Amino acid sequence: MGYIVKMPKLGMEMKSGTITKWVVDEGESVEKGDTLAEIESEKTAAEIEAREDGVLRRRYLDEGDATEPGGVLGIVAAADEEIAALEAEVGESGAVETEAEEPAQASTQAASSERSSSVTRRSDSGSSGDVKASPRARQRADDLDVDLVTVEGTGPQGSITEQDVVAAAEGVGDSVSTSDVRASPRAKKRAEDLGVDLTSVEGTGPQGSVTEEDVETAAESGEASGAAGRTTERPLSGMRRTIADRLGQSYREAVHVTEHRTADAEAVLAAADAASETFSADVSVTDVLLRALSAALTDHPEFNATFEDDVHRLHEDHNLCVAVDVEAGLIAPVVRNVGPDHVVDIAEKRAEVTERALSGDYTMDDLSGGTFTVTNLGVLGVESFDPVINPPQVAILGVNAISERPTRGDDGSVVFRRALPLDLSFDHRIVDGADAARFLDTLVDNLEDPWPLLEGVDRREATPVELPEGHVSASVDADFDGSISAGSFDYEFGVTEQFGGSGGAPTPVDFFLGSLAACLSSSIGVQANMRDVDFDDITVDVEATPPEGSVESLAVHVSVATDADDAIVDRIVTNGERTCHVAELLREDLPVEVTWDRG
Repeated sequence: MGYIVKMPKLGMEMKSGTITKWVVDEGESVEKGDTLAEIESEKTAAEIEAREDGVLRRRYLDEGDATEPGGVLGIVAAADEEIAALEAEVGESGAVETEAEEPAQASTQAASSERSSSVTRRSDSGSSGDVKASPRARQRADDLDVDLVTVEGTGPQGSITEQDVVAAAEGVGDSVSTSDVRASPRAKKRAEDLGVDLTSVEGTGPQGSVTEEDVETAAESGEASGAAGRTTERPLSGMRRTIADRLGQSYREAVHVTEHRTADAEAVLAAADAASETFSADVSVTDVLLRALSAALTDHPEFNATFEDDVHRLHEDHNLCVAVDVEAGLIAPVVRNVGPDHVVDIAEKRAEVTERALSGDYTMDDLSGGTFTVTNLGVLGVESFDPVINPPQVAILGVNAISERPTRGDDGSVVFRRALPLDLSFDHRIVDGADAARFLDTLVDNLEDPWPLLEGVDRREATPVELPEGHVSASVDADFDGSISAGSFDYEFGVTEQFGGSGGAPTPVDFFLGSLAACLSSSIGVQANMRDVDFDDITVDVEATPPEGSVESLAVHVSVATDADDAIVDRIVTNGERTCHVAELLREDLPVEVTWDRG
């Protein structure tokens, strides 16, 4: 028995859903469980599956169109089944006439009546009310002053799409237009996304129709670029619109103030390593940070709070949102009730919600109920920023890149210690600057001495990093076993057996090759970064001939894992060699052969 496909409600906060992709074309057969369409709400994405075998007889929305929960998307029925009653139920406006049992359905009915009245008025005026067109096409026609009666539709059952209206407004139909091209709806949408002129694409589908693959092939080959020179519009997705609306509202209403502090990071780094080794778990600096943050929120509960309807609510549970960068935008899944958790439990919880976020398997529950947010741009090299509060929360902590800073040691010498810059944005309507300063002070204390918060983890004294700064010492003992001291780094080396040494350590030639390889890989990486060349890995292999004594030649091979073209790779390798300071120290009469490939 046929049925009407409706927009599901993906959580209590959902206001509307958007068709991001029709998987099934109108007239195509489906089996129970097949995916009909992909949809996206303000916070999540989902698939709509067929609940019985049949044929997708009608599609009422185009890709990119939105409707409220309960809104009509299509009709599925047997190929020979009479669907007049279902079509009558849908009505001309595409909204289901339902009883007001559920709020979503009631709002759908109201919207249906409103849209139907609008259509009737157009019909009475003798305009294009009787023409079959999507809601977005009608709106676009109004905007561009296009008479829908004059537009030839290319959508399902000849309905007019927004693209048809735009093409008519631009006068494309005066000659050969895309409406004259036989192409699937997905091919038309893909052509619009890629700026491909369908009239120039050779179709390989049934009866020569253009398929989505034909469009992509044409785009990759550089053909059919009829849209060249046009600007590209990128409509906001439902999730992106919600992010824009919520953060815009936050910035307009909350009184944002940001305070900055820097914590010595040596202890928190050592604590993460110690916890991982002690419990054979994957504990990161972020996990130790969340444990330290939770302890600070216990001492300053006014920050573990929300502000709604003029009420400042302090929450007992520490539900910490950790921002995750996904394709559709920034989302902040919740690590729940962190307060009583051991750092290992925090690590497991955070890993689970982060994995769901990155894989797209998160739910509305994963994104709801947060009381404080942490956003880390340090992984992208950011040194300082002013994070925007995630409403209705009252504060957000920004985490920046760890950096090495010179510090005066106990003996007056200069040592380099790693530092973690933090940015706390808070709503000054709710908490004061002095409150924020005290909160940051507690948090920094917890980070610089996290050991009392890590039950079962033995304290380890962090050893600050001392850089050589151009000064290296080397020595050998009576057995010709040598050592090199470079800042806080120590290495052993050996004299070969033929000269009386044990030969049980790298030779001076080995150390030189290591220095050259490290310098070259870093320099090539810098050159790639300067040219915005994405790469996964750069590996440099250096071979000396002979391997000991006076080196007569060097063979350097570079492997670059990148999709960049050969000319660009060759350029970054060449420039990397030129800018490597160790390479500059090579004597002029030493032959050096540099080759590269794609790793």
